[in-house]
Amino acid sequence: MIRNWIKAGAATVLARTGMDHVARSLSGLGNIPLVIGYHRVVDDFASSAQTSIPSLLISRQMLEQHLDWIGRRFRFVTLDEVGSRLESGNGFGPPAAAITFDDGYRDFYDLAFPLLQKKGIPAAVFVVTDLVSTKRAQVHDKLYSLLAQRGGCAIPKHWDGISVPEVASLTPYQATRVLIEALPLTAVEHVISILEEAASIPESISDSYRSLTWEMLDGIQRAGMIVGSHTKTHTLLPNESERRVRDEVAGSRQAIEKKLGVEVKHFTYPSGLFTTTSVSAVAAAGYRFGYTGCTHRDPRHPLLTIPRAILWENSSLDGRRSFSGSVLGCQIRHAFDWVNGCQRQHTDCGGN
Repeated sequence: MIRNWIKAGAATVLARTGMDHVARSLSGLGNIPLVIGYHRVVDDFASSAQTSIPSLLISRQMLEQHLDWIGRRFRFVTLDEVGSRLESGNGFGPPAAAITFDDGYRDFYDLAFPLLQKKGIPAAVFVVTDLVSTKRAQVHDKLYSLLAQRGGCAIPKHWDGISVPEVASLTPYQATRVLIEALPLTAVEHVISILEEAASIPESISDSYRSLTWEMLDGIQRAGMIVGSHTKTHTLLPNESERRVRDEVAGSRQAIEKKLGVEVKHFTYPSGLFTTTSVSAVAAAGYRFGYTGCTHRDPRHPLLTIPRAILWENSSLDGRRSFSGSVLGCQIRHAFDWVNGCQRQHTDCGGN
């Protein structure tokens, strides 16, 4: 709560003095339109947060508040327009913003898509292709749910020569993040198999994790929305071998193009994480534009490392837990990122 008050106070000062705009310019983003990312859209945040990763959720009501606030200050554009203007070097005129959704959850179709159509707002949805039209959950959702139920179930300390981080003292969210960010997908799946020996995910919860179908995606792209790639399995690319990275980024693009019959130009890095190796693989796979989760850019491929602001239910709340345009404005302009700086390593080669 104290942290929210401090952030809200700082946001008010930044907004009133115009320093939020200055911070964006100092971050090197002054000529780049806002690209905003969401994940799941739900009816009731408090209820859904009891069984899902809270920071992936935004209620339909809060999403509408975000869109209305942004729409009064920015012109909504497609990612294709963002890309073509960045390629050509032409300016955008009035401030522009593009809306995106990651992971391809089915609730995008049920809740976000109708809202976007009603308001005439273009958007893009980035899908994990191996999960489309299946009942399988995203790895992070499955791991989080099982960790929340783990009780005394022990996590292995090593697997196939890989050291597994100690997470016994962490919350389910903290443990999920540590494991996902530290381990290759095969090791994460091994941890999940251990946890599944002691617990299972109730069907009522697993159903909420469902992905879109190819039929839904066909309707979405026919309505003018963009369907982009988010890898085949949502593995974090810096944790994988170069061969696995190439397969993940190229295979997902090929799957979408085959199923939907459209050229796939846009890619988002799972969890926004990337290294020089993964960016090179995205370039080799034929993507023209890639989107990250921080303000760092690869000088070799600036169009494959376009920054996004990732938002969720609490991204725009002040100390009273009420919507604050000042806080939202600082979030989408990366003003807080400019203060804290990027703590990620992007220049190593990655891989195992």
